Order: sequence, then structure tokens, then C-alpha cells
Amino acid sequence: MTGGAALAVVALLLFPVLLTGMPIAFSIVLVSVSYFILAGADHSTIGSTMFWFLNKSELVAIPFFILTADLLGKSRATDALVAAAEATVGHLRGGLALVAMLTTIVFSAVCGSSVATAVAVGRVMIPKMVDAGYERRFAVGMIAAAGGLGILIPPSVPLIIYATIVEISVADVFLAAFGPGLMLAAAMCAYVIWLGDRARSPEGRARPLALTRVPAGRAVRHALPVLALPFLIMGGIYSGIFTPTESAAVAAVYSAILAATIYRKPGMERFHHIAAESGNVAASILLIMTATAILSYIITLNQIPLAFREMITGWNLSPLVFLMCVNALLLVLGCFLEIISVILITVPIFLPVLKALDINLVHFAIIVVVNMELGVITPPVGMNLFAISAISRTPIQEVFKGTLPFMLIMFLMLMLFTYSESLSLALLNLLPNLR
Repeated sequence: MTGGAALAVVALLLFPVLLTGMPIAFSIVLVSVSYFILAGADHSTIGSTMFWFLNKSELVAIPFFILTADLLGKSRATDALVAAAEATVGHLRGGLALVAMLTTIVFSAVCGSSVATAVAVGRVMIPKMVDAGYERRFAVGMIAAAGGLGILIPPSVPLIIYATIVEISVADVFLAAFGPGLMLAAAMCAYVIWLGDRARSPEGRARPLALTRVPAGRAVRHALPVLALPFLIMGGIYSGIFTPTESAAVAAVYSAILAATIYRKPGMERFHHIAAESGNVAASILLIMTATAILSYIITLNQIPLAFREMITGWNLSPLVFLMCVNALLLVLGCFLEIISVILITVPIFLPVLKALDINLVHFAIIVVVNMELGVITPPVGMNLFAISAISRTPIQEVFKGTLPFMLIMFLMLMLFTYSESLSLALLNLLPNLR
């Protein structure tokens, strides 16, 4: 069978196999190996492709940032952030909902994972909000949606993967992503403030919020060590003290010290158990990446990216129209595939077109990740929906309904970032000396 025919068979098999429930990595490997058998290609290429893809120092940051998130999430660090937010802004309009949003924003800046962010904050804040009279649907939906900030506000695992694929600076992508991340977070906070007590049931509004009685200064001082972590990570990168990869290791060691001393929780799992869980998550991500690297090799071998570039340039599409089409495709793929798989499959195909249309690769990173934020709260494979449903014991359809207002905000911000490159790259352009 010719390579083109074998590729067509693989394309037809991919989605049915993924929908069987088989782990994503194994599904992709299965259809990729099918290609090599059908096309009669050299099987040794599979191993060399996997090794070549993993042989990149930037990928070492992934397990370290995942470990950082787990250490902080399973210690009292999240409680300290919540207490500091309650003491400083809990009395404002929006109350505990605003506290949950601000806690999520800060945790996103030390985490790198949307699911880890949603779970860490959700375990603490969802019971508090429900007890305070907030509608359960609103509480779970807000946390699930806000957790998506974990992959936009640096450090971000998907941004590291994207930068590795397109071979651009991780530091540049991180700096640029801060602006859109904070803008999206501000839009969500504005909605929560505007909504105010209308998110609470009539019975809940009749009683005052039970906020922490710890003085604001004391609460902030207790949270200060974890609040310093984003500045440690980003400050070290942009001052040149360490690379983004080294910053992940520094963050993991710093978090381990905090979890063992200041924020140690009674009955907390031993460090080797936490490290083992983090290793399992990191291994699953890297396994998906290596599996998708084989599929990307097959796509490149058949010159699909070049054919795609010729087709798009032949249509004379403007960059904006192309980006709008990409948004539509990514939104659909995000409903069915995991974030990393979408990035690894689509970005190599888009790359020649991005260069031909002179679309800034950092700007495109923002567009991709905001699309993936929508993907983590979109059925049937929205990971945040499943995670929040599990920890709150709320049906997935209720969690999804609660995310709808926030999905609208995210979609509007996505359109804004797509249309305005200068807005997406505001910090990168404002601070050129940090590049």
C-alpha cells in the first residue's frame, strides 16, 4: 500500500480508536504502527523518533512543575492563600467567589496545570462557597472554568510544549502569556463582582459570610512564602540566574521545603508518595507526547504541512481569516482530545502556514492555549469537568452548566486576542529588555 493510502486509513481509524476509551497514548501508537505496517515503512524509525523528541532539555521542566503543584496542593499552602484572600478582599462585593478567583489566579502562577489548579482550589473553596449559600452549580462551574488559567498564566506545561515544538524561547512565551492571562482573570473577576450576592440563594443572602477572623496583615504574612514563588520563578528566568528548565527544579525544591515546614498538614502523604503520583502524571504526559511525535513524523513524511500551506496560500486567506478558521477547528478538537494531543497534532501542520502568512508564533501560542482553556471545560473530554465533578460529587452536566457564563467570557477574550496581536504581546513589547 502506498504511503498516502496508508495515511488515509490511519486518519479514518484515529478518532474511532480514541473514542473507544483506550488511553490516548496507546491509541495513537496503535494507529501509527498500523501506518508503518500498511506502508511497509522501516519500523526502527518509531524508536528513533520517540528518542529524538524526548531528547530536549525543555521537557525536563514538566515533571518538576507537576511536582510543585502536587506539593503545594496537598499541603496547607492553598489554605494559606485562601485565608489571605479572605482577609483582604472577602468583605468586598462578590465575597467568597472573588476570594476563590484570586486564589486560583495565584495558584495558577505557581502550578502549570489546569486540573491541578482546579482541584487544589476546589477542595478548599467549593465547600466554603456552598456553606455560605452560593448555588452549587455556580461554585463548581466557576472553579472548573477558572482552573483553566493554570495553563495560560506561566509557568504553563502546554506553553512549554508549544515552544519546544516550534523552537522558540520558552521565556518569551511565558512573558507574553502573563498579559492575556491577567486580562482574562480580570474579566472573570469583574463578572463575579458584578454578579455579587445574586450567585447566592435567598437563604444564603440572609446570613453574613463566615470569613476568617485572622487579621489581614497576619494572613498575608503567613501566605507570603508561597506568594513569593511566582516572583522566584519568573525573576530567576528574566534576571538570567537560571533557565526556564532550571526554574522548574528550583520551584520543586522550594515547594518541598514549604510543604515540609511552614505548610505541613497533619496526615499529609509522605513525599515519596506525592513524588510517585506526580511521576505518574508526568509520565502519562510524556508518553502522549512521544506517541504523538510518531504521528507527527508520519504527517511530515507525507508532506501534509507543505500541502496544507500550498492550499491555504492558494486560497489567499488573510491572516485573520486563517486564525478564525483555526479557532473553529481547535474548539471542535478540544471537545474530543486532550490538550497536549491537540497541540502536538495540529501545530506542526499549522507551522508552515504561520510562517508563510507571517503570523507571530508567540501570538499564536496565546490563541492555542486560550482555545485549550475552553477545551478543558467542554464535554465529552473536558478534564476539569471530570475533576471538579469527582471532588464535589456533582453531576458533570451541572458542572458544565455552571461554566457557561465563564465560557462566554473566555470566548469573547479569545476573539479579542485573535484580532489584536498587540494586545496578546503587550508585555513582550513593553519589556523588550527581558527577552
